[in-house]
Amino acid sequence: MIKYIKYIALLLLLPAFSYAQVIIEGDGEIVATGDAYIILDGDWINNATNTGFTASTGAGVVYFHSSNAQSIGGTATTTFGNITLRNNSSASLTVNSDISITDVLNFYYSGIMHVGSGSITFQVDASTNNPSTSKFIDGPATYIGNKGFTFDIGDGTKYAPVRIADPGSSAMTVTAQYYYQKAIPNKTSVSAPLVKVSDVEYWHITSTSSISEEVRIFWRDGVESGIKSIDSDSLKFAKWDGSNWVDEPATITASSTASGYITSTGALPLSDLYVTFGSTNNIANPLPIQLLSFTVQCSDNDVVIEWSTASEENNDYFTLLRSDDAEHYEEIAQISGAGNSNEVLNYSYADYNAANGNFYYMLKQTDYNGKSETFTPVHMNCNTTQKISLKMLYDGNQPYALLSNAQSGSQYHVLIVDYTGRVVAEKMQTVNSQNYYRIPSQQLASGIYSIIYYNDNGSVRFSEKFFIR
Repeated sequence: MIKYIKYIALLLLLPAFSYAQVIIEGDGEIVATGDAYIILDGDWINNATNTGFTASTGAGVVYFHSSNAQSIGGTATTTFGNITLRNNSSASLTVNSDISITDVLNFYYSGIMHVGSGSITFQVDASTNNPSTSKFIDGPATYIGNKGFTFDIGDGTKYAPVRIADPGSSAMTVTAQYYYQKAIPNKTSVSAPLVKVSDVEYWHITSTSSISEEVRIFWRDGVESGIKSIDSDSLKFAKWDGSNWVDEPATITASSTASGYITSTGALPLSDLYVTFGSTNNIANPLPIQLLSFTVQCSDNDVVIEWSTASEENNDYFTLLRSDDAEHYEEIAQISGAGNSNEVLNYSYADYNAANGNFYYMLKQTDYNGKSETFTPVHMNCNTTQKISLKMLYDGNQPYALLSNAQSGSQYHVLIVDYTGRVVAEKMQTVNSQNYYRIPSQQLASGIYSIIYYNDNGSVRFSEKFFIR
């Protein structure tokens, strides 16, 4: 470990210095000169009261080179010139303090640069080199400058860059982040000619500069992104306009569905921009299933598991899994899917002789091509005295809410809210032996809503989502 303390400076004049760890404290500073470079097997920690590090103006590099996980931390912002991530495939670098890069972030072998509690900012002439599906920035990145810039970002293990066009003489400060298999905002609110947007990915771009530029979004794995056609009549560049996902005029560049990109032909405002892939014919992007509900009920000696889908595409089968510790799951059933459907479908399964246990149930869905998605598990303890539950039922496309096992005569406030959180309907419901509530679907526009039940003092609250077609 090398620790630099008050008023000590190091001039790096030799070809290389190799350290297990670098810690900079107080007024200490590392000054790199010429082509010298630092090789780190451990962490970089900058707690200096000044800059703590002056990068080389030449070809000097700070190498993060280890078979173990490494991190950048400390209380001070470090400005690097060149950084090379030279870890093996099992290692990674986590950024837990703010860093700035003035030259090149080079991905050498493999390994992902994770954005932890810190941030990564690229200055005007900075760039990345040699990114790929196993070498990228996991998290947001910021660019400050007046040149076109490609954000080589991803989410988890998924790489999905986005590029901002050259703004010319205008300066911009732009941050981009990619989201994979996260809930895409308002995905059911689409305007013609779009019939849907991607169910698996989107990008969010923000800027402190009042600027508009052309934007390019990439797919690196057509199967994961669900790109099934590169026909411009079906594959679209979708932009959120504040109320709906709309078709943005764009140009597709791809020789096959395996990889490619689509570029907006017009400049888009970067202040708060959401973009993704869209489709006009249910081909270009995946929507394997749209899950409306997944509920678990105690019934005599059995546990009854029920779920509903609003739509299905290439849905081969469902798998039900059970666990008694929320960590180790076993398969208890496999139920065939509908393949393709645009109707609300209801499924159920009885787990016999399980009603005296404390279990977690999880639903997994698998496509015909083998791709699968796992949904959030539900906990059920049939030994408890509180067994009140809320679930949704569908008669065709007409939804009903059923509050089960509530005390007869008890009263609940019932609210229906849209995706913005706005209350669109409300009433008082008195529990009786047939406690069904018919959703006033004729008063609601198409989309996903939530129904909420709560008592007078708010100590009991239940909610479920439902779909109006």
